[in-house]
Amino acid sequence: MLRVLHIGAKNFPPAHGGTERVVYNIVTSIDEIDFYILVEWEQIENERIKILPKNLNYFKKILFIFKYVKENKIDILHFHNEKYIPMAIMFSVYLYNVILTVHGVHFRSPKFSLINRLLFWIVDIMGYLFLPKMIFCSEYDQKEFSKFLFFRKSYFINNGTEMCDCEQNDIDIIYNDTYIYLGRITPAKNIHNLIDSANANKLKVHIYGNLDNECQAYCNEALKKIKESQYVEYMGVVKHEDVFKTIKKYKAFIYITIMEGLPLSVLEAASCGVHLILSDIPQHRYLNLPSVTYVGINKSILPQINDIPNGLKNREHIAKNFSIEKMGRQYLNIYNSLKKND
Repeated sequence: MLRVLHIGAKNFPPAHGGTERVVYNIVTSIDEIDFYILVEWEQIENERIKILPKNLNYFKKILFIFKYVKENKIDILHFHNEKYIPMAIMFSVYLYNVILTVHGVHFRSPKFSLINRLLFWIVDIMGYLFLPKMIFCSEYDQKEFSKFLFFRKSYFINNGTEMCDCEQNDIDIIYNDTYIYLGRITPAKNIHNLIDSANANKLKVHIYGNLDNECQAYCNEALKKIKESQYVEYMGVVKHEDVFKTIKKYKAFIYITIMEGLPLSVLEAASCGVHLILSDIPQHRYLNLPSVTYVGINKSILPQINDIPNGLKNREHIAKNFSIEKMGRQYLNIYNSLKKND
């Protein structure tokens, strides 16, 4: 049985975040693979889950991974996110089987300076050119890169999501007059504008999610805005196992982000059968969801909650196009193709 090592998730099982949930969904959807995970945050370790020490510099982290790969006889290294592209290239040069999944290109993110965004763009190009398989979870990102680097084969695998156990119904809805946002509190998620738009439209919004430790000033300003608002409340962090039952308490899900890869929070909300209010960006349009209202990312004019339809058709769409079983089969095909090339 193939042994695959995932590198890049912050924790396992996921406490938050798209990358962590994607790794979790890949691992739980494929029975034919022995999975190992190197996580970035402190947590309980076992024979399959180890912490990649924070106090190591980049070179020492590489040595740590080399040792771990050798000790556990790993067949394939599966890196996640762009910061690992240089490391993934290095391992591929040493004839290791390597793939890397890009969960959203950071050169579009307002979280980073222009210089950092340029560096991310250069690193993305390097990964696209030199990695055996760099996989995009966003169809839009994959198509944009393939336009200019047409001489290299590109790869695209939709994120998949667990399905909510049943569609939302009137019994589940507790907050008939309130939107829910569930995701990280960070600049790319456009939280400041969400709060301002809720205030301007006099609409209630409950915000759930982790604060981005790398953007403390932004998070502090967001919490200040929430405290001063009559319409917006911060509800804290939702455990992975409570995501679906939390979303089902609301009539509609709002997510007016500036940039995305393939947003798992949106897929999870859609699987509950709720209506979606999404920013009008290509990454959201490419999902082709049937029950959605698109709004601008600046000074958004939000629909009144009594005017929105139900979102039951979203659930059918997710089950057909974004299941974790479908995603798992596609990644299994990638793993098997690498091993055959040994």
